[in-house]
Amino acid sequence: MIYKSKKDWWLFGLVWGAVLVPLAVGLFNVLSGDAQLGWTLVRVGVGTGAAVVFTTYPLDYEIASDELVARSGFMRWRVPLGSIQEVGPSRNPASAPAWSLDRLRIEYVKNGATRSLYVSPLDKEGFLRELADSAPGLEVRGGRVVRG
Repeated sequence: MIYKSKKDWWLFGLVWGAVLVPLAVGLFNVLSGDAQLGWTLVRVGVGTGAAVVFTTYPLDYEIASDELVARSGFMRWRVPLGSIQEVGPSRNPASAPAWSLDRLRIEYVKNGATRSLYVSPLDKEGFLRELADSAPGLEVRGGRVVRG
């Protein structure tokens, strides 16, 4: 099943505000006389907007038969279900394929090292339940998924 990312509207607004402010100021400058500065700001706004779109759309998480796939724009994170050790709540602001700080920290093993992936599924309970049901040895305990 595919789970959409939860969106913190303040975070969504902050990111898009950083895109739209230079664009709006640039257009104002183009129309009011300082075309060189205006076009520079328009290019910054368009470039930043394109970067946000290409790195965040679509933003979802899929639990497939043998792996968890997190998609954020053109980027993909693949976590084999058998490598997952624990999944629990987090508010870590680290860069992640997530539009919310209400996150889940997925701890897994890759090449002998413990790694983390932060996701923010809109339906956290359904995500945790399906994850535990899809991987042998994982079980839901108190709002977390742990290896039993």
